[in-house]
Amino acid sequence: MELCNEALVKIQEILPSGSTILELGSGHGTKKLLDMGYKVISIEQDPNWQFKYHDNYICCPLKQYGKKPWSEEQYGNEWWYDDDVLSSLPEFKDKYDFILIDGPTGPNDGAYNYCRMGFVEHQYLFNMGVPILVDDTNRKYEKELAQALCVDRKFEDYERFYIIY
Repeated sequence: MELCNEALVKIQEILPSGSTILELGSGHGTKKLLDMGYKVISIEQDPNWQFKYHDNYICCPLKQYGKKPWSEEQYGNEWWYDDDVLSSLPEFKDKYDFILIDGPTGPNDGAYNYCRMGFVEHQYLFNMGVPILVDDTNRKYEKELAQALCVDRKFEDYERFYIIY
């Protein structure tokens, strides 16, 4: 789903124009962020979206990590961005002011629902001292992701997205 207008307004309230957003999952919202004056670094696994709106994409395939007990239910094999690719990026953590989680999408329809939860296990790859927007929290699994990231942090729940400070 595309970033809703309310999320874009909240980003503008938090982040000055010209700041850099690290976006997990590129889409039509990427163009809107660029048009708003933000620099965007996009982590994207889908070649159809890579380099669509700018030249600062991190092309990162998905990797199968196996079963993860992140929820009360078990969802089979879980997919997330390849941590070997992300950990090989020099000084990656110092290059952004905000994280937007709107990906990845799974490698097939059955894996889509739960694939973003990989962020929880891979927080060490990111600068967790910046604000984070988790999109699509009107869906069960994205809400679980946002709630997992809210532990010991201030947050705002806007129904369709969370902002975590």
